[in-house]
Amino acid sequence: MKRKFLQIMLIVFLTAMFLAGGHSFFDASAETVYAQDDGGGEDAQPVTFGPIVSAEGLVEPLNFVNMSFQTGGQISEILVNEGDQVQAGDALIQLDDQDLLLALAQAKARLTSAEAGLTVAQNQLTLAEVAITSAESGVDAAEANLALIKAGPRPEEIAAAEANIRAAESAIGQAAGNRDVALDVTSEADIFAAEANVAQTFSELRLLEENYQTILDTCFEVPGRGEICPLYGPVEESTREQLAAARATYEAALQGLEATRQGATAAQQRAAGGGVAVAVANRAAAEARLELLKAGATPEEIAIAEMGVRQAEAGVKLAQAELAASQAAVQQAEAAVVQARANEATAQAAVDRTTLRAPFDGEISRIDTSVGQLINPGSPVLMLADFDRWLVKTTDLTEVDVASVSEGAAVEVRLDAIPNDTVPGTVTKIALISDTSLGDVAYQTVILLDRAPDLPIRWGMTAFVEIESTEFGQQ
Repeated sequence: MKRKFLQIMLIVFLTAMFLAGGHSFFDASAETVYAQDDGGGEDAQPVTFGPIVSAEGLVEPLNFVNMSFQTGGQISEILVNEGDQVQAGDALIQLDDQDLLLALAQAKARLTSAEAGLTVAQNQLTLAEVAITSAESGVDAAEANLALIKAGPRPEEIAAAEANIRAAESAIGQAAGNRDVALDVTSEADIFAAEANVAQTFSELRLLEENYQTILDTCFEVPGRGEICPLYGPVEESTREQLAAARATYEAALQGLEATRQGATAAQQRAAGGGVAVAVANRAAAEARLELLKAGATPEEIAIAEMGVRQAEAGVKLAQAELAASQAAVQQAEAAVVQARANEATAQAAVDRTTLRAPFDGEISRIDTSVGQLINPGSPVLMLADFDRWLVKTTDLTEVDVASVSEGAAVEVRLDAIPNDTVPGTVTKIALISDTSLGDVAYQTVILLDRAPDLPIRWGMTAFVEIESTEFGQQ
């Protein structure tokens, strides 16, 4: 304030001198220099450095913040002390968060349950998709079976049934031969005949086995429907019966050969006689089967096949309904997971808000709370400041002087507490709206000080600033 008073007195004195001397003090004290040519070909403009503009202000850090919690609660722990250096992200003060941690744990458990439910629903959907594919294949198989039944016996089926009859007749001859062997005296010719019979029946058995395997292998893939085997059914059944008869005939031939070599017992003689009857019965069955094939499918068989088609179609509709239900279940499970994740995020955010963290590197300048205190949202509890850089904000720069000040102007700053040192600075901001200082219209001006790590600058010190005023114009 003493400097301000002296400045005012100096201005009054200079004004009196100006009025008495008939010339301007500022004109007499101003210095005119010319800027260098910038190479653009134009004449350099004269730059007139006008008088120094003086003002007072207060020192404060470039960065500082009054910190508060977004939520209310009870202070459970203060993790720093005044004067501590902290880094961005460090925890400073902790609210009691036990209830919120419990809520977070519950939210995590619900999320885990929802994700498990989604997995189950997705597995059910996969099964439903497989089921509908299987049901559609069943329709194809049922329709193919109905078409075969309506078409009647194929030539290959008739041929197989006739071959079965021939095999049965051969078995009768073999059975009769066995019986004769059991009743007659065995000779070398008989043994030779029995061996030839074994070879013949074995050849017939091998042929039938190959035919039956061909029937089993005659299948084809219907795209998107699965495997269809059109020879399954009557043809396969007839050939299987013929193959069984051939195997029986071959076994009988082997037994006949053994009996011829060893001679028949009374029990074998009775068995040989019974073998003829069995062979005759097999031929009768084969003949009946041929007659059934020639007669074609009965209305009852066609009706059964048609019912099979309808049942397969009903199975497809049921599978489609189950697929739709599974899809809806997956959508519901996905929505539940989304909601559970949102709930977990909300619970985590609530827990995070109970910890006050440093927004930037700095020093704890003040703590305004204590452990156990109940605080409201927004109530300041701590001040954090970065004392690496300092500002001066003027308090009395009037409207008369501010017109001569511009951003970027050089400043010399003296502190009342450190009178023997000056700190250079730069004007960084000039207020657009005025304030009132001791009845005068004033504009707050912000000055960024150069780094002065060796000076004991502190928050709130009074500063006297001298701002270089620059005026541009033609001489």
